[in-house]
Amino acid sequence: MAFSTQAQTDTGKAFFKALKEEVLILTENGLLRNRKDTKQFVKAFMKQNTKSSYESSFSVAVNSSLAYEIGVIRSGGNVFSVMLIKQQGIASTQQVEFLVIYEKDSIQDVSAAIDKRRAKWMELCNAHQASTLVTELYTQEAYYYNRGRVLQGPAALSAEYSYMNDSNYSLKLTPRHVAFVSENIAYEIGKCSGSYPLPYMLLWEKQADGNWQIKMDSNY
Repeated sequence: MAFSTQAQTDTGKAFFKALKEEVLILTENGLLRNRKDTKQFVKAFMKQNTKSSYESSFSVAVNSSLAYEIGVIRSGGNVFSVMLIKQQGIASTQQVEFLVIYEKDSIQDVSAAIDKRRAKWMELCNAHQASTLVTELYTQEAYYYNRGRVLQGPAALSAEYSYMNDSNYSLKLTPRHVAFVSENIAYEIGKCSGSYPLPYMLLWEKQADGNWQIKMDSNY
């Protein structure tokens, strides 16, 4: 499985041209699902950031046709952190199917707090308590993205993760790259091992009570 931390740069215009027509875009205001909303978002963003550049800071191949990636868009004094899912090895220039974009703010290293929550995730998973895992570790509006499907909310995620209740199921999460976006947001791409041996992607969000929870989760 190939990991890359070599910086790759592009213009902001070229970056947004790589979005698929049916791309999903997750912002601090929620998930944009239909083409009209995503096109309006991109148009407004490009209008406000006419001279921008994109730099990839980390990527990992999920399989021969898909990759997870974290990077930044710079525009003057503004910096936006992005995390994305894109197709690779295809002729089309439209490759990005899922995009997370948040403005980068004051940065704090919250590794210890997130490490603690990730450990709790593994503890509950390996104790076969899927519903408790979702209740404790995911936000109420959390999204799960898998092979084009979007699930949202505790009930849907608990049902999706019911396979964790199998007594033979076990999983370990090993982070490969964590990007601190702001005091309340962090991106994570890592590698699963155990019953599921592929990469994963998480968006962590700090809650009002100080606990970190998962707002978006993706695997294939």
